[in-house]
Amino acid sequence: MMSNKRNMALLSGLALIAMALLAGFAYGHVYSGLVDPNNPEETYRNLQSSGRLFSYGIAAWGAIAVLDLMVAGSLHGFLKEVHPRLSAITALIRIIYAFLLLAAVAHLLETSALVEASAGATEVLLSLQRFESVWSQGLILFGFHLLGLGYLAIKAQYVPSFFGGLLLVAGVCYTGIHLARIAFPGFTQPIAVIEMVASVPMALAEIGFALWLLFRAGRQHFSQPIAALS
Repeated sequence: MMSNKRNMALLSGLALIAMALLAGFAYGHVYSGLVDPNNPEETYRNLQSSGRLFSYGIAAWGAIAVLDLMVAGSLHGFLKEVHPRLSAITALIRIIYAFLLLAAVAHLLETSALVEASAGATEVLLSLQRFESVWSQGLILFGFHLLGLGYLAIKAQYVPSFFGGLLLVAGVCYTGIHLARIAFPGFTQPIAVIEMVASVPMALAEIGFALWLLFRAGRQHFSQPIAALS
């Protein structure tokens, strides 16, 4: 049992770290570097001149979705004894999110095809906006996944409650920010400021938990009874 727990923790930690690196490349370097939502013409020129880099970014997004599916299963294996039903629901939410991310990535493929077909800059930007819209909707679900994960981490005797608290905060941030984008489309700038501030606990929760899973989880002896939700 200890060996299986350790294996699930290692798989989760490695996958989460890989996802963070891929996200830094796909979004931080490629997408943010090429796409200017306020300048369709500049975005179009960037995509024309850096089509191969954009394709690499699309591949990275696809890899992230596949890793999300792996993490959903491995974290379920690591935490299922805390509360099997909630753990399964939490994993299912992440699986649905992964498929929504793939649906969003399909719009990036559409964008690439539009650029190759020399479509207009406005049409290309609309395709990118569809990507962002679907992904943002998916991140609402991702926030609920983190809320479930945070609750399970707090209840588990073999996970430091500190990480459970951080995951709960991150879950509230993800869900709240992306619900606000839908409910208050005219408040783009204030929401962006809130997201920038919230990015610190969000990143700390995910990366910190990943590092703990990688280096510490599953090493200690534990006995965790199945808990019932009140």
